[in-house]
Amino acid sequence: MNLTIADIAKLAEGDLKGDASAKILAAAPIEKAGGNDLTFLADAAGAPAALASRAGCLLAPRGTEDVFKDFKGNVVFTKNPRYAFMLALRLLEKDLRPLPAAGAHPSAVVSPSAKVEPSAHIGPCAVIEDGAEVGYGAVIGAQCYVGRGAKIGRATRLYPGVKVMDACELGAECIVHAGAVIGSDGYGYTSPRGVHEKIPQLGRVVIEDKVEIGANTAIDRAALEATLIGAGTKIDNLVHIAHNVRIGRNCLIIAQAGIAGSTSVGNGAIIAGQAGISDHVTIGDNSVVMAKTGIMSDLAPNQVVFGHVGRPRLQAMKIEALLSKLPEMHRTLSKIKKRLGIE
Repeated sequence: MNLTIADIAKLAEGDLKGDASAKILAAAPIEKAGGNDLTFLADAAGAPAALASRAGCLLAPRGTEDVFKDFKGNVVFTKNPRYAFMLALRLLEKDLRPLPAAGAHPSAVVSPSAKVEPSAHIGPCAVIEDGAEVGYGAVIGAQCYVGRGAKIGRATRLYPGVKVMDACELGAECIVHAGAVIGSDGYGYTSPRGVHEKIPQLGRVVIEDKVEIGANTAIDRAALEATLIGAGTKIDNLVHIAHNVRIGRNCLIIAQAGIAGSTSVGNGAIIAGQAGISDHVTIGDNSVVMAKTGIMSDLAPNQVVFGHVGRPRLQAMKIEALLSKLPEMHRTLSKIKKRLGIE
């Protein structure tokens, strides 16, 4: 990153106090930032500590102008310092992690029938199968696999080792981290003769635009139609999404969550870490399933639930508090029964 303070003020849509021509080369936490570093103060409560910072540029919330009037460094006052800092980090990321050059590595195997945009990058030992499509500016990392008839959208990035199986589709500007598997067979069996027999999984996975999928996550193909991940949804590492599941737009699904087959998750929902959702249930829009919560029946929109059976959060918290008092309650009940002569 090689920005002037004036550049940062423009990026942050903020007001500058200091030397507009000073250069910023990197970013750092507020307590470790040096003279060429950018940092930020999230809210006014942390201002006293921020006054000791040696940062070359501090992004501070509007309304703290008097607090920083004697601050020796440069300050940009902006409505949302955290967001402005994120925008600057995007520029830094382009310097630290530049996209690889267009073209296919000599060790890549690209089918003659695949359609690969010249601007796309195909990394070492990657495989692009028959009829696959790779869009403009896409990045297919080392040892990735793109199956027959699969589609990778514009500017989508597959980190090394990602597997996109036959006929699955990723939209534009998606990010899929290392080791994720898109389109593994759904877990479907029947046992008419006492032996588990596999049900062919002939569907696919459709992932809409700007979805991010974490490392070693698995999203299973549908039995007949499509497992769907809505636009803007962000999926953490080690998540399992089973066949025929439909995830809405702008959801957050956090590490080690598991969503069983044919479940529907509404727009804006949050599924927290290690939550488990049973099959064929519906999670309403904007609902929150807290960590380690189990869901076995439909959940209405705008709910926040917690606990092994997914009770409303406040009820579940009261039950958890009472559990710690069970030994005392048991002793008291035993004394009452003894006085009443009840065995």
